[in-house]
Amino acid sequence: MKVMKKCLLVFLVVALVATMATAVCAAPKYKFKMGHANPVDTPYDVTTKKFAELAGEKTNGQVLVNIFPNNQLGDWTETFELIMRGDVEMGFQIANAAYDPKLNFAYYMPYVVRNVAEARQAYGEGGWALDICTELWAEHGIKALAVFPVGVAGVSLREMPPAPGDPNVEKKMKIRVMPLKACELTYKRLGYIPTPIPYAECYSAIQTGIADGQMGGGSFQAWSFRDVNNVWVRYNDYFENHFIVINMDIWDKLPADVQKGLQEAANEASALRWAQVETEDEDYIKVLKEENNWTIVTLTDEELAACADAVRKDVWPELKEMLGEELFNKAMKGVGLAQ
Repeated sequence: MKVMKKCLLVFLVVALVATMATAVCAAPKYKFKMGHANPVDTPYDVTTKKFAELAGEKTNGQVLVNIFPNNQLGDWTETFELIMRGDVEMGFQIANAAYDPKLNFAYYMPYVVRNVAEARQAYGEGGWALDICTELWAEHGIKALAVFPVGVAGVSLREMPPAPGDPNVEKKMKIRVMPLKACELTYKRLGYIPTPIPYAECYSAIQTGIADGQMGGGSFQAWSFRDVNNVWVRYNDYFENHFIVINMDIWDKLPADVQKGLQEAANEASALRWAQVETEDEDYIKVLKEENNWTIVTLTDEELAACADAVRKDVWPELKEMLGEELFNKAMKGVGLAQ
C-alpha cells in the first residue's frame, strides 16, 4: 500500500511538473502591437486577425500579435514613425513618402500595373515591384514581410465625364486628389482638374461643390461617397498596397524559427487577401449599382492601355527626379519600357 501511495504521489508530481512546463512553454515570449486603419469586422480587419492567429500557430505560441483596428494606434503617417522607432512593433502599413520621396513607389506610382493579374505578378511573393518596395522599407529600418493588397483604384464623380476612357479629352471636372505630386500629374493627364484635399475633408468638399469627385482606393472607397456621387470610373491608375511590416531591429533579434514562422504567416495572410480583392471589388460595385443606382464605367482594354501609355509617357519622366535614376530605371524595366 505504501509503495502504491508513493507511486501515486510521484505520478502526481510528475504530472504537475509537466503541466507547469507546458504552461511555461505555451506563454508567448514576444508580444507585438499591430495596427491598421480599417473598421472592425471589415474583410480587411478579419484578415489581419487571421494573420495574428497564424503568427501564433507558426511560431508554436512564441508570438502574440495584438491587433488594433481603426487607427487606434494613430493614423498611417504616425504609425510609420512609431514602427521605425520600434514603439509599435508591427503594422499593416502604408509607406509614408514624407520621409523619403522614393517611398512614393511603394504607395502611389501610377500604372505600375493595369489590373489585378498584373498586380499579383508584380507585388506578389517574388515579384519585381515587391523586391523594390522591400528595399525601400529597409532603408527606413522596417522589414516588409509581404504585401497586403487593397485593390485597384479609380474615381467617383457627380456625373458622367466626357469620354472617360480618352486621356486626351478635357473632362472639365474638379476632383480631389491625394496631396502627392504623382496623383496631381496623373489626373491632370487623364483630363481632370486635380485639387489636393486631405481625405478627412473630402466628403464635405464634394457635398459643398468644391470638388466634383474624388480619386484613390477601390470601389469600397467609392461606396463611402455613395450619398454625394453616383458615377464610378475604374481607371486602375494604381494598385493600392499596404504592407505587413515589423521594426527591423526587432526582426533581426528574433530567433530563426520565429522569423520563419512570421514570414510564413505573412505570406499566408497576403495570399488570403489576394483572394479577397477581386470578389470584394465586385461586391461593392454590385451594391453601388443595385442599391444606390450608380453608373459604373469599366474601361475597355484599349482605353485602359491608352490611359496607361499616356501617363507612363508624360507623367513618369516628371517623377524621375523624385524617384532617383536607379529606381526610375528599375521601374521602367519592370513595365517593359527599359531604355
